Amino acid sequence: MQHRILLALALFATLAACGWHPRGVQTLPPELAEIRLVVTPPEPRFSARLERSLKLAGVQVVTRAGVYSLHATTPRPALRNVALDRGARSAEQEMRLEMEFELHNANGDTVYGPRTISANRVYAYDPNSVIAKLDEEKLIQQELQENLVGQLFRQLARVDAATLAH
Repeated sequence: MQHRILLALALFATLAACGWHPRGVQTLPPELAEIRLVVTPPEPRFSARLERSLKLAGVQVVTRAGVYSLHATTPRPALRNVALDRGARSAEQEMRLEMEFELHNANGDTVYGPRTISANRVYAYDPNSVIAKLDEEKLIQQELQENLVGQLFRQLARVDAATLAH
């Protein structure tokens, strides 16, 4: 039993040393330990997804002023046909989500951004199955939002202390 525990500890130490971390967990600069989150227009599900990701990254989300604030737009889907069938009906569609964000310091000055990020997905479209199509679009939209949150974190992780000091 002790041998297994030691082996597990050695495995975890090796993974930690090489920089491995669970999927979805991001680290941000220590200056961003507290952030006020402003999402416009307000959209509860996206705001909750972004706030949950911030908390997983060890960031305390606050409502008071005097800290860095992350201003983000709610991503809205844009659909377009990318392929037609023989009857000139849509056979494939593309969903694209785009959002803008910027980081403000405690004085309200923009220190990073504004930046625009986007994610898209092409998927098969069956005009005879409208309800299944709506469920699939909802799922794809959630996946694209997760992708955007990941992009946002990767960009914020690259912000250095000198940029934040401005």
